[in-house]
Amino acid sequence: MTELEQLLQQAEHALSALMQQNEREQRFAKESQKRFERNIQALEKYFPNIAKTIKEYQPREDFSIIVTSTGVGNFIPASVPVPIYSDDPIQQTRDQLEKNEQKGYYSLTQYGFDIADNDQRIHSRFMAKLSNTIKSFRESNPANLTALPEHFPTAILFGVGLGFIVTELLNKHSFDYIYISEPDLEIFYASLFCTDWASIIESVDAEGGTLFLQIGLSVEQFFDSVKKIASDIGAYSIIRAFCYQHYPSAEVNKQISAFFNGYYEIQSGYGFYNDAITGLAHCLMNYKNKSHFYVPVVPRKYLDMPAVVVGNGPSLDSAAEVLKQIQDNVIIFACGTALGSLARMGIKADFHVLVERPRTTYDALLHSFDPSFYADLNLLAVDVIYPDAVELYKWAGLGLKGPEAATVFSQIITLEDHKTLLPSLAFPGPLVANTGLSYAFTLGFGEVYLVGVDNGYLDGKTHSANSIYANNENYKKIVDKGARIKLKGNLTQDVMATNLLMLAHKFMEGLVKTDKKISVYNVGEGAYIEGAIPLIEEDVFVRTARGPKAEVVESIKSRFFKKLDFKVDDTRLAFDLFDEICDHLNDIASESFSNRQQASDILKRQARYVYAFRNTRFAHLFHMLKGSLLYYHCPMLTLLYQYEDEQVSLDCFTALLALWKDYVSAMKVDYRQSWNKKCDWGMDIVFANKNKLQ
Repeated sequence: MTELEQLLQQAEHALSALMQQNEREQRFAKESQKRFERNIQALEKYFPNIAKTIKEYQPREDFSIIVTSTGVGNFIPASVPVPIYSDDPIQQTRDQLEKNEQKGYYSLTQYGFDIADNDQRIHSRFMAKLSNTIKSFRESNPANLTALPEHFPTAILFGVGLGFIVTELLNKHSFDYIYISEPDLEIFYASLFCTDWASIIESVDAEGGTLFLQIGLSVEQFFDSVKKIASDIGAYSIIRAFCYQHYPSAEVNKQISAFFNGYYEIQSGYGFYNDAITGLAHCLMNYKNKSHFYVPVVPRKYLDMPAVVVGNGPSLDSAAEVLKQIQDNVIIFACGTALGSLARMGIKADFHVLVERPRTTYDALLHSFDPSFYADLNLLAVDVIYPDAVELYKWAGLGLKGPEAATVFSQIITLEDHKTLLPSLAFPGPLVANTGLSYAFTLGFGEVYLVGVDNGYLDGKTHSANSIYANNENYKKIVDKGARIKLKGNLTQDVMATNLLMLAHKFMEGLVKTDKKISVYNVGEGAYIEGAIPLIEEDVFVRTARGPKAEVVESIKSRFFKKLDFKVDDTRLAFDLFDEICDHLNDIASESFSNRQQASDILKRQARYVYAFRNTRFAHLFHMLKGSLLYYHCPMLTLLYQYEDEQVSLDCFTALLALWKDYVSAMKVDYRQSWNKKCDWGMDIVFANKNKLQ
């Protein structure tokens, strides 16, 4: 063949390839437009907010889908200079999936619960049985599951590119819950031309699964979305997940980091039956005693006098002098045991703040001072506070803690009887300093100073040197010193926090963001709080009060709090309905199963049944059961999909399911007996347990 003939042949091949490419592009253009339109219709039906965002989205001028030689789309995002895929995106996706199926990454919690021998509360007894049963199965050291089974509880896909991975994954596997996060809105927009999202959405819906699309969210928005979903439908929906990253991206990496760093938050704050039942009992007793309940004032005006929220952290000691200087010009909220530390400094609080419901709260008050000490003090607490504690004070104001059985029960009754909707306090927990800050925001202080609110340990110190924790041997023993999380320091040094302190810190940051008009000053060492202004003690300056602060205190009490009548009966408490719910849960649990999916379906049906009561007239029954359900369902589901041998997993599940049925039966009997009984978990039990461990 001559050189000319070779050139002609090459030209023919090039022309043929060009014509074929043109045909592919024309075919893709028609098909992709139909796909896009059908996808938008599906989004409008199932995800209207995302559909609205897509309709309003304006792609860049050079936006285009690359049609590969295999006839499918490829795309070059604005953030990178190269296409997401090679010339064969589907095969590339299949190869990637195959590797991850064989050795994937799974969220996994190793469950174990340290329960005191003398803790005879229902929840504690059944958690001890749960823990011992799990331990006995682990002793045989069964091999953990590695390859992804045909069915798995949850899939979390971080970054899905043009969506091919979703189609390929769901062609081979099914999931009860599917979380899809694509932080790049442009990439998701491009995927609507390439992947049949409509079929994916419709098939998941038809099979009874649940799909969550988190599109174009920042890292913070993404994790807040995950937490809200877990709260709305239950943490079991995310506790055992096949985690998959489809393509590399800085934003995707940040979302993955945020998810696993915050994984603890998803597994905390469940509550449990004994908490719920004693909270309800305490709340009903507090309506009968001298407590006043927070009722919002509309319109709310910001108070001129600053509030000082005082925690009992180590940095409190450095602030003693400045507190003495400004105490006549500020309203002081002493949080928990900070009351005693302030008293030893010669400073009297205007409000004592409490949050914990067990009898230990009352015992700690009596261990700290003679009862007469409290007779001239005002109390701010939550509805579930131990009732005898309220009786110690000259005045008590309570806010709804929420979400609690007591809270939703109160809200429904007061709405029916008084035509008044009582709101819950914002971010009132998990620790008492959170409650103090919540009250400062709720009551409308324009300036709030945080003192001794360290949210962590400084140089190994856990509390003020004036604290009962520093001066009482029994109290020293009950301090949790397992601080492994480093938090950025407010001034010169970082602090070390426990999981609980870390959560308290995060919730404070969440509260501060709710009202930018309130100036929050974080005084002294401790953890930095985003949104609060760091101050050294010497820089604290408050103007002289315009009048006696006692008038401000009395105004707060009279304007924001009212005594409310509260009537309950068997119908409102819904004893019979609670019996029916418990019986139905055990009926579901009694159905036969022979494989993992059938077993997990039992848990899914139970959970969806309980969660169906969440926003009803009988929501207090949901809160009565929800925490305990999560405490059992999460480890049951985890262990069901933890071991390679399916029979080992089923044997473990069967044993735990039997315990769960007994737990449900115990709650059914106890509700009628304990709805009006105070908590008996006191300091004598706590001290006995800690002394036993020494």
